[in-house]
Amino acid sequence: MSANFSRARFALLAVAVLAGACSGVRPRVHHAEGGVRIERVDREFEIPAGVTRIAITNLSGEINLRAHDEREVGIHAVVQRMAPDHAPARFRTHRDGDTLAIDVDFDRGAPGRVDVAAFLPGDMAVALATRDGRISAKRRNGGVEATTESGTILAGSRDRLRLASRSGNIRAVAFGKRWQGESMVETDTGQIVVMVPTFGDVVLDAASGGKVSTDFGLTVRTGDDGRSTARARFGLATSTLNVRSRMGELVLEQLVLLGDDKAIPEDDD
Repeated sequence: MSANFSRARFALLAVAVLAGACSGVRPRVHHAEGGVRIERVDREFEIPAGVTRIAITNLSGEINLRAHDEREVGIHAVVQRMAPDHAPARFRTHRDGDTLAIDVDFDRGAPGRVDVAAFLPGDMAVALATRDGRISAKRRNGGVEATTESGTILAGSRDRLRLASRSGNIRAVAFGKRWQGESMVETDTGQIVVMVPTFGDVVLDAASGGKVSTDFGLTVRTGDDGRSTARARFGLATSTLNVRSRMGELVLEQLVLLGDDKAIPEDDD
């Protein structure tokens, strides 16, 4: 396992990646409290040739990504197996064109929780989905898609962002100068904070039935329908950044890079 993976300081969702099958590493049971058995699982999976996108679905916990330089996915998972059956977590994978899909669940639909930290190349596109668990995919070079019902999303990419949470909050950092396709950040009732790359070739289109605020001089208008909007064009205006909420608050902040991407402000886990 890579040095970065071995030094992981967090334990989160459960994911296994490689076309075909999971590693045969036996989970380590650390302790049991009441009717819960808690175990840690560490695994590594090579990424097959031709795969440019990883899709992870976990309806039982969190998904947290970190980048490394190796052509493999490293997994550090914490699994909570519930009584009475203490069913094991399953990591089912399948290949769909250029996408390697991973579904995380429990055998026989038993209750439980899986939190995973997944280490994979930063230039790979990802598609992540949870029910109410947090999704964290920051400082990515590849595109990020993230969907959750009520979980928080923390995401940042040089490429396209497609982020959606029904009631959870979203913090998005778009740090590319331009990207292919439209970026969309949307909630129903959750708050959205977006850092806008005003140094790029960006069309910003933000609208909400709730409050819209900005820290860099954009004009916020309120229509006859009560919805607030803020729109602006920067540079060549070739890449679209849409921000939408039915009634949640939108906060638009200016992203300023101080020479390199190391200055990108993002929340710690």
